[in-house]
Amino acid sequence: MEHQDDELSDVVVVLVDEPGMTTEAAAEQLKPLGLEVSNVDEENGVVEGTIETAKIKSLQRPPFVKYVRTVFNYLTDSESNAAKNQDSDEDDLSSEADDAGA
Repeated sequence: MEHQDDELSDVVVVLVDEPGMTTEAAAEQLKPLGLEVSNVDEENGVVEGTIETAKIKSLQRPPFVKYVRTVFNYLTDSESNAAKNQDSDEDDLSSEADDAGA
């Protein structure tokens, strides 16, 4: 059985001070690039979020992005594998309960 993990990165996207664009509007434009926005700091022109590590470079392309700082990288089970893993954990628990009662 093949196990596949997704590599994700928590990032901070620092924006260029561009007239006419709010940080919230910039965050909305970053979402289609794969960024799951967790915080928009309008005062400092910063958007925080999580993205697949392989897609980080796409965040650097828009002209309103000054730079992207990677804060933390980690592996996570893909959704389908997470469901499979959860099911197998439940099976392990029920067999342990059977053994305890024997």
